Amino acid sequence: MAFNLPASRTTTTGFAAALTQHMNQTFSYMAAGVGVSGVVAYLTMQSPMLLNLAVKGGLVWFIALMGLAFFIHKLVFSLQPAAGLAVFAAYSAFMGFVFAPLVGMYTGASVFSAFAVATIMFAGTAAYGFLTKSSLSGWGTFLSMGLWGLLGAVVVTMVMGLFGMNVGFMQTAINLIAVPLFAAMTAWQVNEMRDTFAQYGSDELLRSRLAILQAVGLYVNFINMFISLLQLMGQKQE
Repeated sequence: MAFNLPASRTTTTGFAAALTQHMNQTFSYMAAGVGVSGVVAYLTMQSPMLLNLAVKGGLVWFIALMGLAFFIHKLVFSLQPAAGLAVFAAYSAFMGFVFAPLVGMYTGASVFSAFAVATIMFAGTAAYGFLTKSSLSGWGTFLSMGLWGLLGAVVVTMVMGLFGMNVGFMQTAINLIAVPLFAAMTAWQVNEMRDTFAQYGSDELLRSRLAILQAVGLYVNFINMFISLLQLMGQKQE
């Protein structure tokens, strides 16, 4: 649906409806990605062969996942929407496979609780980013710095773990930082989606690509919040 943006676009019914449609589409894609990850993680945990493969290649799979995270945005944005969605679905499935052994270490009640808390936090921060009258664009630089710092800490922790060093304290600290960081990133990304929609709203192809691209970012935020919360508050299987 193409439309023209008048000067008073923030109060125009057509613009508001188009923005709502775009946001609904983006969050639907994001939710579908989470669903794909959940299904694949469950199937992996039910299959001894797949679970063994996920466990044995743990570090390799994790590095591959991090590598994909750097390229998936560019790849999705360069493809037609249908192909971009297929890439997102494949990435979500791979994420579910990689994290299946970790999720399987915790009780079902712990997984449910962490998922519920992550959902509430995600919904609350997303709502704040959309409803606030302020622009959160100034958060971008600080969040990027925090994300790189967190990634560096994760790498250091992994290296220390390979040498048999106790990294329990560092892992807890990383999770304590990750939860508010990705919550803030959710608010910032949703705020950016709202404030920049006028720049691409009239281009249907661009709008479709951006819906997938933004869904990927929100999906990554949610998964990281869930995993961090699970490690912080979860009870492991005996």
